[in-house]
Amino acid sequence: MSTKPSERIVVFVTPAQKLAISNTADGLGISVSELMRRAVLNFNATSEQIKVAGIVDRLRAPKTPDALNVALRHVAEKAAAREAKAAAVNAAVNAAAAQKAAALAKPPKAESTPESDESTEPGDTDAGASITGGHSK
Repeated sequence: MSTKPSERIVVFVTPAQKLAISNTADGLGISVSELMRRAVLNFNATSEQIKVAGIVDRLRAPKTPDALNVALRHVAEKAAAREAKAAAVNAAVNAAAAQKAAALAKPPKAESTPESDESTEPGDTDAGASITGGHSK
């Protein structure tokens, strides 16, 4: 009596591993699922062999930066530089516009006449004037 498989186990593999597994299954004339079942059921590794395999995988990990990550980082840096430059240009344009608007908003200075030009030097006080503008006796 044969029982049809009905349970699923999801296994994550790299694209290269997937291709190798698919090619192996095709070469044997069986499905990937059947290949995986046979491989697991015939696998008699000890815990030490599993530990060693894990160490080997870590040692084989690439030490150099991934070329795609390097390229993406380079593009991101260029984009950030462009955005910073655009922000600086916008800030300069906005500052110039604000200065121009402020200059246009100022009323023209009234020309001073000799009678109204009564300026006082710092420290000069009118000892006889009160806060209310009257004169003290």
